[in-house]
Amino acid sequence: MVCCTLIAGLLALILRPLSALRGSPLAWRLDRQAVRPGFAPIFGARSQSFSYAIAGIGYAARHEPNMRIHLGAAMLAVLAGMWFDIAATDWRWLILAIGLVLAAEALNTAVEQCCNAISREYNSAIKAAKDVAAGAVLICACCAVLIGLSVFMPYLAIAGGPHPDLHRLICGGNS
Repeated sequence: MVCCTLIAGLLALILRPLSALRGSPLAWRLDRQAVRPGFAPIFGARSQSFSYAIAGIGYAARHEPNMRIHLGAAMLAVLAGMWFDIAATDWRWLILAIGLVLAAEALNTAVEQCCNAISREYNSAIKAAKDVAAGAVLICACCAVLIGLSVFMPYLAIAGGPHPDLHRLICGGNS
């Protein structure tokens, strides 16, 4: 395995100058001159990449009901965080959880769209790919719920009155 990796790396170094002679194998846009007005001349090609990424997020939000559900849950978590005035460390956990769920849902959408582009007919391999991608979203969402509970339960316990056993159970320690 290591030998194959080394050989592939050496071949890549040797053949690298040849790659400049052809276009990118990952470029899917046929018209390379189609640049959105106002973006590329000022900021270059990277700004165009950002506009494509934002368009992808917009596509997922418009066409995927589950993405809208996750966005709504994220908005509720942010509003609850502002309501309880949670600590900066808790914000970090919430941001991580929200980001992972939204990214997983976006990747799930990408897998579904790729599979649909390959074939609309039943195929067990395509079904497995879609199911695994959906399972990844479910795993991330369950973890986000657990993170949300661990972040908000101490604030709910404090708001509901003194519950030292609940606070000790959630936060640990002897408080």
